[in-house]
Amino acid sequence: MFVSFKEDFLHYIWRFQKYNHHDLNTTTGNNITIIHPGYHNDNAGPDFLNARIKIDENLWAGHVEIHKHSSEWKQHNHHLDPAYDNVILHVVYQDDKPVTYRNKKRIPTLVLNHRIHINKINKYQKLIFNPNWIPCASKINAVDQIIKSFWLTRMTTERLEEKTKRILPNLSLLQNDWDRLTYYLIAQYFGLKVNGDAFRRLFESIPFEVILKNRDNLKTLEAILLGHANLLLDGKDQYSIDLQMEYNFQAKKHGLYHMLKHEWKFSRMRPSNFPGLRIAQLAQLIHREGRIFQKILETSTLDELRSLFSSTASEYWNQHYRIGKLSNPSPKKIGAKTLDILIINVAVPLIFSYGIKTCNSFYKEKAIKFLELIPAEENKIITKWKQAEIPIKNAANTQALLYLKKSYCDNFKCLNCAIGAKIMS
Repeated sequence: MFVSFKEDFLHYIWRFQKYNHHDLNTTTGNNITIIHPGYHNDNAGPDFLNARIKIDENLWAGHVEIHKHSSEWKQHNHHLDPAYDNVILHVVYQDDKPVTYRNKKRIPTLVLNHRIHINKINKYQKLIFNPNWIPCASKINAVDQIIKSFWLTRMTTERLEEKTKRILPNLSLLQNDWDRLTYYLIAQYFGLKVNGDAFRRLFESIPFEVILKNRDNLKTLEAILLGHANLLLDGKDQYSIDLQMEYNFQAKKHGLYHMLKHEWKFSRMRPSNFPGLRIAQLAQLIHREGRIFQKILETSTLDELRSLFSSTASEYWNQHYRIGKLSNPSPKKIGAKTLDILIINVAVPLIFSYGIKTCNSFYKEKAIKFLELIPAEENKIITKWKQAEIPIKNAANTQALLYLKKSYCDNFKCLNCAIGAKIMS
């Protein structure tokens, strides 16, 4: 019978020892007793580390490598890699070719193709090979809420760890300047998905010291940011002309070269998200707070964080959403949802990353607590999770579910998920 599965199915089988243990033998006839299967390795190297296995009368301590076919050992060049010299057992579904260590000695091999119950394989195939929006959509309601809640807590941490892996390399590129990194992230999320990349390029192309040097004069700071974004030329009013003149002076002084106008998107956007207005709000934030990172670390309440990121554009913008175009009068303040987006995607990951960088669990726990205080996000993916009766109370849950969908469900990593593993069991 033809069976189809990914290698992670065998990892699941081995990790939880879900196979027939009667009369275990290597392909060369040696008796096998599994004392401990080892610990699953998500990094480079053998699949399971620090296993303890008895072969005949000898007790071995070492690693276990798993493949669908034994020939994959050589295909993956393990026979040339010293990291695999301490593999004490090769576990395969089919033994299609004898394989050896670098010293040409044959590797003890256990074959599982007659030891896994067909019902287990069928259940796996039904879970993985289906057209549902998540593989377990038809089964997830039967999983205990305690398991779901536990897994959401795990996913929240993994989500923040993933963001940390992106943040800390950027910190190194910025000479460990946390404030510069903070404003880069703020700028990116001020621009949302549509203009996020353009905002990032804006801040990458202006020396940070030029921004800080001019932060005390809000009009000069606006001129530098809006002029460099090339968003002033449409304005014919005196304010726009003054800003353009100031930018020309600053550009010559600091050797600045403005961006191209077409890099900014306006179509199908709410006026409150137009890039010129967003840049003006960001200028006000920089003008008011300056070096902001330490202030983020020192906040103790969600209200303090929201107050820190809150910003209202300068008086000119009371009657404008775009340079040179009048609108109905109203203060242009950052909205509540945008504030929470900034806290979720900037403040919280920065606090967590600082905890990782300094090996201080206080900041990691603080970051997660802030997420737990923020209301749950709303989008199409979260709506579907609600329909699946997943407990959703706050932004910690929604961040976890967005990560779960993208990193596990979309990649069919069901057997690495506590929910999927429970369904399989």
